[in-house]
Amino acid sequence: MRRFGSLCVMILLAIVLSACPGLAAESITVGAIFSLSGIAATHNGPLIPMLELAVEEVNEGGGLQGRPVKLVFLDNQSTPIGSVKAAEEAVRLGMTAVIGAHWSSHSLAMAPVLQKAGIPMISPGSTHPMVTRVGDYIFRICFVDSFQGRAMARFAFKELGARRVAVAKNIDEDYSAMLADCFSESFQLYGGKVACEVQYRGKAVDFSDIMEQIRRARPDVVYVPGYTRDSGLLIRQGVSMGIRATFLGGDAWDEISIYAGDAVEGSYQSAPWHPSVPRAESLRLKELYFRKYGAEIKSFSAPLAYDAVMLLVDAIRRAGTSDRARIRDCLAGTLDFRGATGLISYHGGGDPIDKEIVMLKWEKGSPRYYQTIKPE
Repeated sequence: MRRFGSLCVMILLAIVLSACPGLAAESITVGAIFSLSGIAATHNGPLIPMLELAVEEVNEGGGLQGRPVKLVFLDNQSTPIGSVKAAEEAVRLGMTAVIGAHWSSHSLAMAPVLQKAGIPMISPGSTHPMVTRVGDYIFRICFVDSFQGRAMARFAFKELGARRVAVAKNIDEDYSAMLADCFSESFQLYGGKVACEVQYRGKAVDFSDIMEQIRRARPDVVYVPGYTRDSGLLIRQGVSMGIRATFLGGDAWDEISIYAGDAVEGSYQSAPWHPSVPRAESLRLKELYFRKYGAEIKSFSAPLAYDAVMLLVDAIRRAGTSDRARIRDCLAGTLDFRGATGLISYHGGGDPIDKEIVMLKWEKGSPRYYQTIKPE
């Protein structure tokens, strides 16, 4: 995990991951806007090695049009305003394209800046539906919250037999609020009842009041679509207070057991990837990652970052130029790109169509593959 101290000025880390003497000196620069400091750094951290791995692979293979790819990391300091400033810096530096951000609230803030400048942006994990509606230069690799919430609601109602749910939403994060609303609306359409809905702030550490409300509501399941820290603490406190309902979560639960401990046992979460899913591209990424870092991939969101780089590279190759408008056109025309997280296709817009969701169950301290859910 990488940690970067906050600075008063924008942190700029330029990484040229190539030692290939045959590459031309002039690089194709790609901005990487992520949380290198602040509350989101823990969740964003695992994506950084994936970005570096992808660029290193491209450059070792000869780069693009005989030119090396250079990543320029810009710290958004875990805030929307920091994301805007990072995007403005990317514009000033003349980036060919931008990978990021990861959190929806950050992408929502910076997307208008990049759209106005005509710089293609690819978010690995921003699932909020409004992110790509900003404009035609904005793309994502992940599935969308409207599908993620609906899929979990269907899973809770039909697979788990739940009829009463409680929902806990982090009102400081657009991702959590949107996913909670999508789930609640869908669950009620299936015929279930939202017995209790509670709200909390992103930096909260004491959830006893809202967990007491949930305990009294006696739900069958509790949906907690927050991030790792807040969701983990909430679940731990809920179980300690006697809540025996099954907890459910979204794709931001990476390594939640760090905060939830044994309390997360028996819970389910949706995810974009799992190492147990048999896919040639996924197996190859696992091998590359282990060869470079000597470790297994622990974050189920991190492979999205690898796919984001490789998708951009594919679009630039098809474009045959670093012209941004042409790259945007080639991104929008992507059909059946074989990524580690699955096939990626766009039908003119920025949302991948037919992206599958992997459902995981926490057993013996680890999230185990349970089933794959395809769009209806």
